[in-house]
Amino acid sequence: MDSILRKGLFLVTLTGAIGVFPATAYASDIEDNHTMPGVGIEQVLNDCYSSQKEIQVEDYLSPEDKGEYLDMAFADVESFLYIRSEPTKQSEWVGKLYPGYAAKIVGPVGEWTKIESGSVTGYVYSQYIIIGRNAQQKAEEVVEASASADSKEAFSYAESREEEEARLAAEAEEAARKAEEEAQAVREAAGSGQAVVDYACQFIGNPYVWGGTSLTNGADCSGFVQSVYAHFGVNLPRTSSEMRSAGRGVSYSEALPGDIICYDGHVGIYMGDGQIVNAINSRKGIGILPATYKGILTVRRLL
Repeated sequence: MDSILRKGLFLVTLTGAIGVFPATAYASDIEDNHTMPGVGIEQVLNDCYSSQKEIQVEDYLSPEDKGEYLDMAFADVESFLYIRSEPTKQSEWVGKLYPGYAAKIVGPVGEWTKIESGSVTGYVYSQYIIIGRNAQQKAEEVVEASASADSKEAFSYAESREEEEARLAAEAEEAARKAEEEAQAVREAAGSGQAVVDYACQFIGNPYVWGGTSLTNGADCSGFVQSVYAHFGVNLPRTSSEMRSAGRGVSYSEALPGDIICYDGHVGIYMGDGQIVNAINSRKGIGILPATYKGILTVRRLL
């Protein structure tokens, strides 16, 4: 009778302890000198360690408390939790549980707990998982918030080492593809921008006329840029100040032929090699100047 009473008291104590005080991990592995706090599930586990006993899955909750998700565990970490092939931190890791990821408890709950999650089976350090009533509550919340009709699809599961390697390789391939697309776009922009420069340079030597937009009879700085780009089907605002918002901004170090460079009260078309073609003034007409002849406000890419 005394042994039955002691067992009942242990189950009640353990059930309450499991549902309280989940620990939060700030690293993916444990330290050699780690000491668990003397509260909640940690205290129960410490008692088991000192007696060198393990809590069997079917025993750590009393029968009347068992629910649909009470055999589940959730990673209580901020980065990730290693799933290891053996219940030691020296063993090979076979998968990772990310914050809030779910698993099924399939072995005794001791210092380490054996779990299944996704395609991964292995051991996790018990301090870094939520189990018992807290796991039941979390699972219910996740399922309720999910739009999936299948409750199992509401949870996120572990990523195996092989799955991680495949994902990282796919991400690297995708990044390389996007980089090549961007490089190709730059090459194409440079090619089309050079066409703008070649067209604009045909009018070097023609007169500067304040308020003018004629490439042959005379244009001012913004009228020159506006008329050159109109030839390529690009509509620009009339003044140099308004052109500061046209297209998209790039740095001067990224400037390509055909970009327009805006200054205080002036604008020109970048030719490359640090030069612009522009309507300079009434004395010099349409000609070439160093791109940095005065302070640059912005460089705009229109193509």
